[in-house]
Amino acid sequence: MPLAGMIIWSLLIATGFTFTLQTQTWAIYIGTGSIVHLILGLTKLTGEDIKFKKGAERNPFDSIFLAAVGMTFLTFVISISLAIETPYALPFAIAVQSGLMWLVHGAICKLKVCIFHAISRTISCTCAFIISPENSFIRQPIIVVFCYAFTIFKLEKRWANIQHGKI
Repeated sequence: MPLAGMIIWSLLIATGFTFTLQTQTWAIYIGTGSIVHLILGLTKLTGEDIKFKKGAERNPFDSIFLAAVGMTFLTFVISISLAIETPYALPFAIAVQSGLMWLVHGAICKLKVCIFHAISRTISCTCAFIISPENSFIRQPIIVVFCYAFTIFKLEKRWANIQHGKI
C-alpha cells in the first residue's frame, strides 16, 4: 500500500526541517521500519485484508514479494554501516534500498509505473545526494514523496480504467 510509505516519508520531511541530526537519524530508522505496521493498520481501515499464507497455500506473487521485502531489509546493513561513517548518507541509502521493492512489484504485476518509480527514485535520490549530501534528510524524503504521489495517481487512474472496462 503506497499510501503508508507516502505518509511516513512525508513525516520524515518534517523531521528533516526541525530536528537534530541524531533525531533525524532515529526518525529514518523508526519511520521506515514502521511502514509495514502502518500498512497493516490502514488495510484494516479500508477493509482490505493482507494475509500471507504459508506453504502450499501461498501464491507465487506473495513468495516473490516477501523475498523482495526480505532482500531490502537485508541491504539495510549497508545503510547502517554507511551511516556510522557518513550520517547524511542514511536517508539516501534507505530511500534507494526501500525503493527496490517497486522494481520487483512492477515486474511481477507487469506495471510499468512501478518500474518507473524504482528507477526514477534511484536516479533522483542519487543526483540529490551527489549535489547536496548535507541536505539529504530533507531532499530524499521529498523525492520519495513525489515518486509516491506520481505512482499513486497513475495506479488510481489504472484502477478507475479497470472499473470502467477500459483495460
